[in-house]
Amino acid sequence: MIIEKKYKPSFHKANARYRGVTELSQYTNFVLESAHDLLLLGQVTTGSEFIDKKGHEKELYDNFVSIMTGDEEVGKSNLFTASTLQKIDHTRTVPVPKLTSWSAMNGCTMTTAGDAQKLTSNGLKDPVGMYTTLYVEPGDKIYIRLKARSTAGATDFTFGSNNMRMGPDTNGDTRKVPLQASTNFITLDYVLRFQYAEAVSLNINVHQNPNTLKATSVEIKDLEIYYFQEASTQVSSFHSVIKPAVDELEEKINSIR
Repeated sequence: MIIEKKYKPSFHKANARYRGVTELSQYTNFVLESAHDLLLLGQVTTGSEFIDKKGHEKELYDNFVSIMTGDEEVGKSNLFTASTLQKIDHTRTVPVPKLTSWSAMNGCTMTTAGDAQKLTSNGLKDPVGMYTTLYVEPGDKIYIRLKARSTAGATDFTFGSNNMRMGPDTNGDTRKVPLQASTNFITLDYVLRFQYAEAVSLNINVHQNPNTLKATSVEIKDLEIYYFQEASTQVSSFHSVIKPAVDELEEKINSIR
């Protein structure tokens, strides 16, 4: 009897990790996993009639058709509106005085520093700052914009409203901005959205709810307060909404001629 010696395939050879897998099951599992991933990627991209899945290509096409002609429903979208249009309402004036006429809160002192107003807290009470009172109606929105700096740093600087009603048991809506020690002013803004008819305070706080009370100063300039408007912008079908509206306007213009 003659024993024929043959080398095993590389995926059968043991103790040869540099050759790759050492068992047949490892090799077949790798091939099947690769085939499964390719099939799944194809279903995600182009869809599958067997599992009734559109795929990204079909969904993108349907989204485009829904915008242009309105013949298809939007395939994938998490947005109730396309965007929100925001603008300052220059037709209304917010009846508040200049910062120099605001009232001090908890011992805040205000001095003039060039073209800015310097608000200083001695670190004995909290919150410390300046405030003014404004009556608001439900749905009013107030836009506050200012420039601030602190040469020594103010980690708990806030502005907004300390007492506006946010809910049955929640009051106050302020934006906290940690001011680093700097000689440069930074521009900050915030929008207050009111839900109740009430008299609220508009506040600029040198510090509010700090971890440690300490003497702090902040310089404020170019304070601007406006009424604010927000409107949801929706996507309209080009052929079913936009084009008929344009055609109607064109007819009216031609009839005037």
